[in-house]
Amino acid sequence: MFVAIGTYWKLGDDPEPYRSRLKVFMDNRIAISPLYRGYYSTAAEVIADLIAAQGNEKAFETLFKIKVPDGVPSTAIDVAKRFVVNEFITMRLAFGGFKSFGARNFNGYFGGTNDPSDRPYRGIDEGA
Repeated sequence: MFVAIGTYWKLGDDPEPYRSRLKVFMDNRIAISPLYRGYYSTAAEVIADLIAAQGNEKAFETLFKIKVPDGVPSTAIDVAKRFVVNEFITMRLAFGGFKSFGARNFNGYFGGTNDPSDRPYRGIDEGA
């Protein structure tokens, strides 16, 4: 799905460097809320079903365009869209995809994983 997001929005960046950040994000989500393990499984099943029924390109177009009503999601596709697809789209843009839209000053942008050895900034433990 992460690759399909870039293709659909024509981001033009290479998603491979984001793989470790996405893995850390998913692991953290599951650690904070174990329900996310089920959300990710549901999303994988929804994607597989949509690809089988519609083909790869149309399946992701459906996922990206569908609107989920407010309230508790009532279908598997609603769960996938709200808890996985929307978050992955946001993540892909936050990881640097926004640069493809011509943004220059990236206010508020910072990169890096939650790994203290890979911080793109000086941490509080390193002094002022």
